[in-house]
Amino acid sequence: METYPQQYHEPKFEPTEAQLDRDRLLRRRTRLYIYLPLGIVSFIALVLMALILIGLYVVGISGFAKFISAVADIIIILWTIPAIILVSLLPITYVAYYANRRQKRKLDPQTGPLAYRSRTQVLLWRIQVFMGQTQAKTDEIAPKVAKPVTEFNAFIAYLGAWLNIVTRPFRGSEYHDPDGNGNGNGNGA
Repeated sequence: METYPQQYHEPKFEPTEAQLDRDRLLRRRTRLYIYLPLGIVSFIALVLMALILIGLYVVGISGFAKFISAVADIIIILWTIPAIILVSLLPITYVAYYANRRQKRKLDPQTGPLAYRSRTQVLLWRIQVFMGQTQAKTDEIAPKVAKPVTEFNAFIAYLGAWLNIVTRPFRGSEYHDPDGNGNGNGNGA
């Protein structure tokens, strides 16, 4: 059994005249604002590359170094201007977003304690509540944690003093401290 390609059927959907107009307008804007600037930039880049190659391979041109330097400066300028524009778009975009958000707030008024509060302020409030809970929890747990450490240190100090007292008679020193007050003469003064 042989299979044949299916016959092509035109789609049944017919775009409206308004949709076709929008499509033509979109194509026109794409050609005008995307393809045309890209074409101009590409043409300029090709011309500059050709000028550099001509300057490199033609021998005996006076001012050759100045020519290459000038072309390199032009290339740097042509790359720097779009970079400056792109870098400056971020603050402009933020300002536009902020202004748009303020306009939308006026259209949809909010109520309650969080009305017209920025996300940063709400976040800082949440952090403040969390820190308050942390302080309360620290005040509750700190004595429980400190008690075993304090008791252990007291036991170590007691053990050290006891060992000092027990081993004192066995230390043969001319600075014998019989009462353990730090004076070797035994009179406590």
